[in-house]
Amino acid sequence: MQQSEALTILNAGANVFLTGAPGAGKTYVLNEFVSQARKNGAAVSVTASTGIAATHINGQTIHSWSGVGISTSMTESLLRRIKTRRGRQIEGTDILVIDEVSMMHAWLFDMVDQACRAVRHSPEPFGGIQVVLSGDFFQLPPVTRPNHVGGTIPGPEFQVSRERYAQMGKDPEGFVTESLVWDDLDPVVCYLTEQHRQDDGQLLTVLTDIREGGVTQEDHDVLATRVGAVPAPGTVAVHLFPVNRQADALNDQRLAAIGEEAHHYEATSRGETKLVERLKKNMLAPDDLTLKTGAAVMALRNDQDHQYVNGSIGTVKGFTSQAKGGWPIVSFQNGNEVTMKPAAWETMDGDTVLAAVNQVPLRCAWGITIHKSQGMTLDRAVMDLRRTFAPGMGYVALSRVEGLDGLYLAGINEHAFLVSPDAVVLDADLRANSKAACARLEDEGARSFTKRAVGQAPEDEFSQDQLF
Repeated sequence: MQQSEALTILNAGANVFLTGAPGAGKTYVLNEFVSQARKNGAAVSVTASTGIAATHINGQTIHSWSGVGISTSMTESLLRRIKTRRGRQIEGTDILVIDEVSMMHAWLFDMVDQACRAVRHSPEPFGGIQVVLSGDFFQLPPVTRPNHVGGTIPGPEFQVSRERYAQMGKDPEGFVTESLVWDDLDPVVCYLTEQHRQDDGQLLTVLTDIREGGVTQEDHDVLATRVGAVPAPGTVAVHLFPVNRQADALNDQRLAAIGEEAHHYEATSRGETKLVERLKKNMLAPDDLTLKTGAAVMALRNDQDHQYVNGSIGTVKGFTSQAKGGWPIVSFQNGNEVTMKPAAWETMDGDTVLAAVNQVPLRCAWGITIHKSQGMTLDRAVMDLRRTFAPGMGYVALSRVEGLDGLYLAGINEHAFLVSPDAVVLDADLRANSKAACARLEDEGARSFTKRAVGQAPEDEFSQDQLF
């Protein structure tokens, strides 16, 4: 599906699952849709499945927006709390965007649905809110933790949940497609097939084969040409690591080795303390940013003037003043030299800013984790994929760069090609559904995707059993 077709379906008011390979333009389509919807007066809540993903889109986590928080089942007391604290927000939302749904469990998706139906007194999925989901199931899957719906916490609500999932042949630990509400929501699948990140050369072929579960010897041979390759002297490349301690150690080591004066930038903040703390925890910019002339850095925001994007790599060439407070001057590898000033990371409730942290949108870029790189496009990346431990981790790392010449491999093994088996099976269905949507759009027009209104039900028609 083309981006323009997806936007047409979204603008018609349909519930949508927007997917596709990295670089297909999911974020662009989301941004265009949200911008136009807000111009048209719609109340749009932009959320994501994780804190890091939420900072990328200036949204909030779906846990925070819905009031579910860290709870793992819907109880009467939780529902009362949601109605008190989140009722007005949920009632006032016309469109709910959830980004990075590949990392969201089915049981959490169902809990948000339950909250929306109860608060809005409606039997429709999510209480009649237009739901727009975005993600790629080939990327990092949900993280299973103890004390979840499928776990061992005692209590009748958990037993009811387990039984309902079992009766429907669903897995509460699985993707959102395994949720109880998925079939009723019946989102239109918009599988973007354009490619705006990788070139149309060998790396794109490798990534396509990984997605299709058919890695060939030729794919191995292609990647083997990059094993042992190192960036040319003076060329900055990000090192991707499976765990934080490896990335932090490299950055500290490289920065300490530079014999220049250090410049420090402290983040400033406003808003509710807990929300500020959550932003600081999830934003990639450090609370205390230390830079030196010659430091390798990475931009953490998209520039409105298009001089750099989130993930652009550069080198600190100097500072506007050697005195305290001088802003860093960065020479990016795209040829632009930019004086970097503070940007804002915000937690939003529609158009209202709940919390904000201001910091120079940079971090030392010798090393970051693969998890934190998800959603970024990197000019060059060095990675050792012999220690990947989660399905999709190798795929995420390889898909961060635009072409084979930007990839430097310290090592790779078969584990790096692993993706979720469920994602491989699901992908064929998603592609077929997207093709059907394209044909429907061509034959019947955009109006065929407009949601049909369903009569509202009074609140007292909801029983506790319906909430599990």
